[in-house]
Amino acid sequence: MKTKDLMEQFEKTYRDEKLKEAETLHNAVAELLSEHKAEIQTVLYVLEMIRFELLEERYRSIFATEPKPGEIRFGKPQ
Repeated sequence: MKTKDLMEQFEKTYRDEKLKEAETLHNAVAELLSEHKAEIQTVLYVLEMIRFELLEERYRSIFATEPKPGEIRFGKPQ
């Protein structure tokens, strides 16, 4: 099997796994929302809060430390 074919197969397998993961998460969230019968505005607000918390954590981890040699920050290597 050629390298190109192996890479295409690897990419397909990766996409398939991510799709399964997303489907499982979607179903779990949909079930939870159905149980709580929350209004759409509340659901969106909570999802936005979660998004903010996750991004805030990531931003803190990125900007809290000094750049490592060769690490790219602000579009150029340090």
